[in-house]
Amino acid sequence: MVMDVTITTAAIATIVSAITSAAVALLIASRNSKKAIDDQLDGILKIAIQYPYLECKSFTNAWSSRYDQNDEKALRYEVYCTLVFNFMSRICAFYKYDSNKVEQHIAIKQWARIHCKYWRDPTEAFENVDTYDKEFVDLIEGYLKGAK
Repeated sequence: MVMDVTITTAAIATIVSAITSAAVALLIASRNSKKAIDDQLDGILKIAIQYPYLECKSFTNAWSSRYDQNDEKALRYEVYCTLVFNFMSRICAFYKYDSNKVEQHIAIKQWARIHCKYWRDPTEAFENVDTYDKEFVDLIEGYLKGAK
């Protein structure tokens, strides 16, 4: 049995329309994801403005996971670092771990390095390396070792 396959102009127009709609939907989704990431960054920066010690090297270098549980600054710093590293993980995933693209968006090297004591000494042992995906951990470790 031989089938006569004829593609009409209407069928081609429908296919092109579907492809165009899908491309536009992907572009909008990507822009919305980037906006959500930028909004998260703005939120973190507002916290840092409100509590400047959170980005002060003399404070961050004094970090120890064995802090006094009544120390409000240390408690705040621990949560802040969780926000920072979660954000960095999201932005790295957004850019598919392309460090050049990430570095064009944020100063990730410097940010990771200022919070390296927290990364190396989380309250729960191995929390950082167990929580994040391998690509992100490798990227952060590379920055902290000066390899990247």
